[in-house]
Amino acid sequence: MDEMKEAIVYFKKEPGYIRLFEAFADKIESLGHIGGSVTLSNLTEDEKRLLRNWFGRDYSKKSSTTVSLRKFERQLDETKFQGVDFNKVIEGVLGRTISYKKDVKLLKEEERIRFFSHLIEKYPSENTAWLTESILNKEPGSIGFIQSYNQTDFSAIERIYQTISLLPLVKKVRLPVLAEQIAGDPHYFDKESKFITALQIIQSKKDKVPYANNSNIETVNELLYDYGILKDDIQNFVTCFGLSAVKNDEKLASWECLYEEKSVHNVPLRELAKYDRIFPKKGNQVFIVENSGVFSSILDIHEGAPLPLICTHGQFKLAALQLIEKLCNEDISIYYSGDYDPEGLQMAQRLKVKFGQKIHFWRYTVEDYLVALSGQEISPLSISKLENITEHELLALKHEMSRVKKKGYQERHIDALYRDIIQID
Repeated sequence: MDEMKEAIVYFKKEPGYIRLFEAFADKIESLGHIGGSVTLSNLTEDEKRLLRNWFGRDYSKKSSTTVSLRKFERQLDETKFQGVDFNKVIEGVLGRTISYKKDVKLLKEEERIRFFSHLIEKYPSENTAWLTESILNKEPGSIGFIQSYNQTDFSAIERIYQTISLLPLVKKVRLPVLAEQIAGDPHYFDKESKFITALQIIQSKKDKVPYANNSNIETVNELLYDYGILKDDIQNFVTCFGLSAVKNDEKLASWECLYEEKSVHNVPLRELAKYDRIFPKKGNQVFIVENSGVFSSILDIHEGAPLPLICTHGQFKLAALQLIEKLCNEDISIYYSGDYDPEGLQMAQRLKVKFGQKIHFWRYTVEDYLVALSGQEISPLSISKLENITEHELLALKHEMSRVKKKGYQERHIDALYRDIIQID
């Protein structure tokens, strides 16, 4: 028997060495080399006896002790096992290979890269390449994918890769239908938040802007729509008055009848998607108000032909944005009026940024704000949102609002808004 095998047999036959060698192996794996010390607590009588024999010290009154790996190795070299590989002895006694943590980490990283690289090969597209880049670089937004990978939820990740490789869809599909096709469950993407995260990551790469997690329902609906997916095309609507619509080069009779009847109608996203053009029945201006009460009050005052008026009902639904986009394709001007608070200014700025010079701010002066003032305070959290207002035409109002810290409402401008429409139109 060679010295290595003899050493392994020697230490293996003594149970008192096993716990010590387990601790040695853990320390070596942690450091990546032989070094440091290990602590044994609640020493058994066997362990005390073997340590006494090995180091020539009395351990009978000790309940714990610290053992240096280097000292143990040097003592090993003073026995008949001089020159044997201490690592190999430990591995032989324990019956397992010592794996350095650095090596294990590297192997896991290589496995992760192979997994996602395989998904790109299986579902090749610009979208999957962008998502993989984000995940492998551990960029913001990718943590959910990393967690799913670490939890071996590989099927969930693959479904997302399969889906985004198909986007954008040429023909729009409803989200439940797409989910059923991909996962056999119409509600699958309702429960799988990483799908929306993937789209947000991809969009940030496409737009060359930092990733931002936005869970606002309408923002998510708009994002899905941009990739050809409809989440809710019936309850998502916008209210119109005094407009005409064209489909297949023909004016829609239903819209013409509504005009003649002076009727308001709610137009769902489902129908908006069918129309080629939408424009004011008369004139070349369209007026948009945020609040339904203001919308109805203006119509209550008016007695003539229908005014080209739209109501978005607060935060912009996708239907409202799609309608405005169609209007922007026409040679018209669009006037927007909303409430006087930081959220209202953000909405106005969003329209301007998205649709440019077609959008005109309607009664957004400091004087208009002061007339509309209420006694309701703006919270510190809400005030902080004014920092994001950068549109030049809104800066004076932004600064005054920061100073006054009170909300203002459109309802105090109903008569003035109506007069504006009549004069401008």
